[in-house]
Amino acid sequence: MIELFYSHANKRWYQKSSYQSIYWGKEPSKLSPFPSSSSSIIQLQSSHDAIRPLVGILAGSNRKHHFSGNGPIFKTIQQELTECGGLSYVFTPDDIYPSFITGYLYNHFLQKWTGFRFPYPNIVYNRIPNREEERSNKVTAFFNLLKKKGIPYFNRSFFQKDHILSHLAANEALSPFIPETAPATEGNFLHFLKSNPSIFFKPTSGSKGRGIFKVKKVDSGFQYIDHERNYLFSTFPSLQEHLMTQIDEAYLMQRDIKLVTHQGDPYDFRVLLQKPFKSWQVTGIGIRAAPPNGLTTHVPKGGRILPFHKVATQEDEARLNALAILTAEALEEKEEMLECSLDIGKDHDGRMWIFEANAKPMRFDEPLIHQAYIRSLLTSFRTYSAY
Repeated sequence: MIELFYSHANKRWYQKSSYQSIYWGKEPSKLSPFPSSSSSIIQLQSSHDAIRPLVGILAGSNRKHHFSGNGPIFKTIQQELTECGGLSYVFTPDDIYPSFITGYLYNHFLQKWTGFRFPYPNIVYNRIPNREEERSNKVTAFFNLLKKKGIPYFNRSFFQKDHILSHLAANEALSPFIPETAPATEGNFLHFLKSNPSIFFKPTSGSKGRGIFKVKKVDSGFQYIDHERNYLFSTFPSLQEHLMTQIDEAYLMQRDIKLVTHQGDPYDFRVLLQKPFKSWQVTGIGIRAAPPNGLTTHVPKGGRILPFHKVATQEDEARLNALAILTAEALEEKEEMLECSLDIGKDHDGRMWIFEANAKPMRFDEPLIHQAYIRSLLTSFRTYSAY
């Protein structure tokens, strides 16, 4: 076991052993024995002479708290890593300095995060939750610095829906699985509506169902549907006028696929993929059903979780696994990533459709999938870290 101590007076870490030299970080720094008998800050289950890996989790800045991001997952990663001889800390773009990083550890007894000075890590896990901050000069400079130092990182950036779908549609093997999609411009809209009587509009930078709405042709004109409202427009110009008030960012249009249903509610699949070694694997597949008369299957928008093996078949599972891995391999040609999730639907003819890909998967509520996700993530840290 390795016990770590910290002196806030000189902002240095120490370790307990007086006969063992212990190192950590990409630019290995030696931990000296602690000069007093104070209680340790953290304990790691390790029999080695190094703390490996030291993982830096890059989160978002937050004026009211230390950081913004998925705190529960960050806590789980820290806990699991300490049980196998590693350690993680959370930091933000504001915590980066030329020779050290101010990072945060979670104290389970005090139930709070505390800041300490750390060396640069062996690998960086990007979980910045905000696209604007991720595109900032500060973050871009940091990733350039990591390249110079030879420190690997993954999840470089959020996916842009239009770029990703265009890339997948250009893949000969995947193009049959991509619904007809086009930029949401005034010129495209009328043409698209002629061949697709029901269309989804999605912000290219959206997530969790935010900003999605649907337009469909009906006998009395056109119907507009979002998560809260449902309007009828008798003419195309009146519909266009309304859409101009709704769209204040880049959108894409996507053909509405009629999904298979369970107990009358349409559902689709959430596929989690990770690359813990040299090839992609499916960590888990969840099913999300839309609420009655709901617009999408997103849980934050009223969707619900269905048990996979009570709804899907073994054939579904095999087809989803093969399609998801092929998709992840294609995405990797464009993006630096070791994980992603896919939204895949099945229509009434049994055909599979890829709707979206997400670079930073949200937590899966299915316990077995979440546990497998954490195990695979820790393996990725060990596999790709630089020592």
